[in-house]
Amino acid sequence: MTFHLIDRVAVEEEGEGPAVVCVHGLGGSSNTFTALIPALTRHRVVRIDLPGSGRSQRADGLLSITRFAETVREVCARLKVTRAHWIGHSMGTIVCQHLAAEQPGLVSSLALFGPLMAPPDAARTGLQSGCQGTR
Repeated sequence: MTFHLIDRVAVEEEGEGPAVVCVHGLGGSSNTFTALIPALTRHRVVRIDLPGSGRSQRADGLLSITRFAETVREVCARLKVTRAHWIGHSMGTIVCQHLAAEQPGLVSSLALFGPLMAPPDAARTGLQSGCQGTR
């Protein structure tokens, strides 16, 4: 496994083959996908700790789905991931859906666990107002 810190965002990368990018949910981290790693041995797996989560450094400014999607796109660009299978959990499913809609060429497939159409009201409020610079 290789650990990267890309613009203050913690990223784990391991394996070879078609890329799989894992996007965790609110309050989660890249560890959400640890149990899946043995099933993905023939893939290049990229696990991202979204801004303000897991081992990523504290996020400055507002957190939003748009910001998370931009972060994931930037990580992919820096790691030269041009097309990937996407695995999203909970809020991460929203990020994956945004990427699929905005960058369809980047998405080979989607696997959405606990998919949401939008964050629940309580989470939406936190994402829009109270998350400046907090974990």
